[in-house]
Amino acid sequence: MSDSDQNNGDELLESIRQGNIDAYEMLFKKYYLSMCMIARRIVEDEDVAKDLVQEIFIRLWEKRETYDFRETADIFLYVSVRNKCFDYLRSRKNLPLQEGLGAAGNEYFFRDILIEEETYRIVMEAIDALPAQSGRIIKLSLEGKQNKEISENLGISVNTVKSLKYKAMDTLRMLLKDYFYLLLVFLAENN
Repeated sequence: MSDSDQNNGDELLESIRQGNIDAYEMLFKKYYLSMCMIARRIVEDEDVAKDLVQEIFIRLWEKRETYDFRETADIFLYVSVRNKCFDYLRSRKNLPLQEGLGAAGNEYFFRDILIEEETYRIVMEAIDALPAQSGRIIKLSLEGKQNKEISENLGISVNTVKSLKYKAMDTLRMLLKDYFYLLLVFLAENN
């Protein structure tokens, strides 16, 4: 995560503490989906995962003035989702297989999920920063579609797809810097 992302998250938390609903909505939009994906991987139930994440955001707003935000926004939210999910599983006596490994096993399990989802979030934010058509082309490529399928889907020529994809990859290389290789991994997994 870049320093500007971290500072932006820290500023959001401070704005939320002061009651800024717009900052709260920005934080929600930025992290809700990835938090739901992490929660779903832990509790293995999409509806429960969404409920747990919504509870985290509701509690954040209700307790905003009393929280001591010592961590960055992403760390605060991801630790919250981990704790909420494990509390839920413990209350249902439905602990994942990793529970047999003890606390260290849970931490490794959570860390692996977190790394995967946070990486995906970073890559998707970079793709969303592309011009709309280029972003659609890259997203379709991530779904495993070939250039011909993409051209048919979007109603443009194969050469246009190739050209826009090349320019998009060049832009993503600059936007993602050290994370660019991860986009290549995601593309390779889907082709």
